[in-house]
Amino acid sequence: MFLLKPSNVILYQSVSDGTIALKSTGLPCDDDDYNDFDDLEYEQLGGTNSFTDNEIYNGVSFKIRYLGSTPVIPVKHQVTDIRAHQAQEAINTVCDDGAKHRPSNPVIFTVSVAKILVYDGKMQQILMDHPIKLVSYVGDVGKFLVVMVTHQNKLKKNFRVTCHVFETHSSKQIRLAVNKAFTISYNNVVQNSGQNEESLLQCAYSEVLGSQKRADEDIHDLVDPSKHITVNIIKRPQEALGLSLIPSGPGSIIPTIIISSVKSGSPAYNTEKLNVGDQILEINKRSICGLTFEETMNHVRSLLPATKLELKVVPGSPVLVVELIRPDLKYPLGFSVKDGHITTLIRGSIGERAGVRIGHRIIDINGESTVTADHDTIAGILLSETGRIILKTMPSQIFNLMCGVELPVYL
Repeated sequence: MFLLKPSNVILYQSVSDGTIALKSTGLPCDDDDYNDFDDLEYEQLGGTNSFTDNEIYNGVSFKIRYLGSTPVIPVKHQVTDIRAHQAQEAINTVCDDGAKHRPSNPVIFTVSVAKILVYDGKMQQILMDHPIKLVSYVGDVGKFLVVMVTHQNKLKKNFRVTCHVFETHSSKQIRLAVNKAFTISYNNVVQNSGQNEESLLQCAYSEVLGSQKRADEDIHDLVDPSKHITVNIIKRPQEALGLSLIPSGPGSIIPTIIISSVKSGSPAYNTEKLNVGDQILEINKRSICGLTFEETMNHVRSLLPATKLELKVVPGSPVLVVELIRPDLKYPLGFSVKDGHITTLIRGSIGERAGVRIGHRIIDINGESTVTADHDTIAGILLSETGRIILKTMPSQIFNLMCGVELPVYL
């Protein structure tokens, strides 16, 4: 009997039928090293950050530590924030945060399209054997991996959920591996059924689109006069206003312009009423709602000789909060992202229905800041998240101004 180096990934051939065949680039170590079993940063064979379909079919495994299990309250709909809260509660229940040495057992955690298997550290016993279709949630919370499994009682026609907690630095990689296993398994079901995926999802996708909660606070503020304020800018003839303006962007319910910067000491700054994120509805009694950005800019420039400009403004924030409802990974969000910036948006998609806007930068996903995150990180989160997804975005131009990537152009 031997153990593999902790940094290596082990591939199990034909995990679906229960057979075990180890394959690794690591050298075997003595049984005496069992006490030193510890999880390091995982290293996938081939040196990439993702697994191939073939590897997922065969099964990929990690050396991690099992901390314990606890029951959780079943949730009818898979809502991410509820599951995430339950995951954190399970970690708190299983782990004694005040303990210097948390009791744990070394295990081999294996993922394939058929099931999740957990072996003892010496590969002598299968501790857990869960079909992939019964795994209702997998989450990575720092170095903790949380796996929720549904157990159905056929006689009583009800079910219960058990939450297993593990400790590993590879929690994110394992979560992504499980998500890929789900995707492959789903595609196999569709192909074996002989149905076309598009027709199979058409009805269900319509229901998903109907469940999207449009962020309608904007329209309420725009049409409610009690939310409007009047700001008078007093200046010298031909003096600049000191405002940098941008369009509200595609996806906004009523196109307007937004203040992206206010120059210190300028006539606009001296009003003490204008801020970044405010929307301008009227200039000198003329509505600019629905005008193109070029038309609005020409109108503002034509008024620069005046000594007084009257603006009707809706005070606001540059940050837009969007709530997406995505019950399953098979439903696309309907927008694309490049370096955190939303570049395209499909009409009628989940994203469009929820109020996602082209030309915005994603700064937060489900309470986790993405301001400094790279493209792969943001794309990976969006591709793997399900349930209720809360995005915080802001116009890319405002984001770039705040980061010093661009300089404001003042009128």
